[in-house]
Amino acid sequence: MRRIAIPLIALAAAACGGSGSSGPTEAPLNITASGIASNTGSTSITIPVGGRVHYFNKDTVAHQITSPCAELNMATPLAAGGNQLQPVMNTSEGCNLTDSANAALTATVSVAAPTPGGGGGGGSGY
Repeated sequence: MRRIAIPLIALAAAACGGSGSSGPTEAPLNITASGIASNTGSTSITIPVGGRVHYFNKDTVAHQITSPCAELNMATPLAAGGNQLQPVMNTSEGCNLTDSANAALTATVSVAAPTPGGGGGGGSGY
């Protein structure tokens, strides 16, 4: 019986998921001496509305990211080795990022609305 129950639980969990969004709900951005980039090295990141950015300072000095998009601004510099999870992005927009410690370090975050008709199904469960 146990052999049947475990796959059924995994199948049920997968069926209840599926938001249909085209990107991650949390995008890691690594800050180094040479730039601001995703784990794949991209300086142009796309997240869905409702997603957020998570900064990781992988440099040996503090960095402070500024942006016209308030949710992406750091209130204080991020210490070397530190990380900071930013607030949820609720509006579809494009946001430039700049490091106040080194203006040559830049990146772009695009917040995109989910594509219509994607995934879902089932009740809300709440």
